[in-house]
Amino acid sequence: MKNLMLTMMAFFLACCFVFLLFIATNQQALAKVHETISSFSVGESSAEAKDKVEQKDKNSIKAAIKEDKYEAPYNGTNHEPIAKLTTHDLNMKDTGQANLPQFSKALAKAQRLVNKDNHASNQYNDYGIDSTCQGVYYYIFTFENKEKPNTFYRVTVNEENQTSIFDKSYVANDEQPSQHERISPQESEVIAQKHAVDELGKSVVLKKVKESKDGMFYSFQDYKTQRDYKVVVSKSGDVIQQPSLN
Repeated sequence: MKNLMLTMMAFFLACCFVFLLFIATNQQALAKVHETISSFSVGESSAEAKDKVEQKDKNSIKAAIKEDKYEAPYNGTNHEPIAKLTTHDLNMKDTGQANLPQFSKALAKAQRLVNKDNHASNQYNDYGIDSTCQGVYYYIFTFENKEKPNTFYRVTVNEENQTSIFDKSYVANDEQPSQHERISPQESEVIAQKHAVDELGKSVVLKKVKESKDGMFYSFQDYKTQRDYKVVVSKSGDVIQQPSLN
């Protein structure tokens, strides 16, 4: 009888041990499964966060590209064709290759410069695009000079978005000269040469001559100092100084 009781007790303890072992084993398995699920969850969250960052970067790049795309320039309302008449006819291929700042940004910077110069609000008039003999492109913007009625500011903005006022009181001439009032090419060159000598001295040489919308364009250089002087002599003999961008 005693042996039977001992056998039953041993069997009961063995069952308890097996049960405890089963629980312990399953807890480790459950912990393993939980750890695996958690790692997947963290990995998915990290991947999702990375995707969001990459998408945000792509959107920022797209926005930047969209902002810097070509913007068609425009003139002011009822403008005087000043810059248009004193710049050359650059075709779309030429202007497309120019590494100029975005039009609205260049215009805004030129506007701030003239407004600061005379502490007034000067209305935008028109623009032109031209290039130096070395192939450097630039904008010319014109603004009505509010402090000097009937005169205009002329401002350049180059490829580095640097602004410069080169004329504060340009007077627009609306009257076209008649056939009898027009000067000859020889007279035009003499006038240009005289102004170049007055500006730079006697060591100037004529580098370039070409037809402009408003007359003839002349580019001179002082061979000692390498300074440039550019003018347009209109068909009636008026001298219109051009930016040199030295």
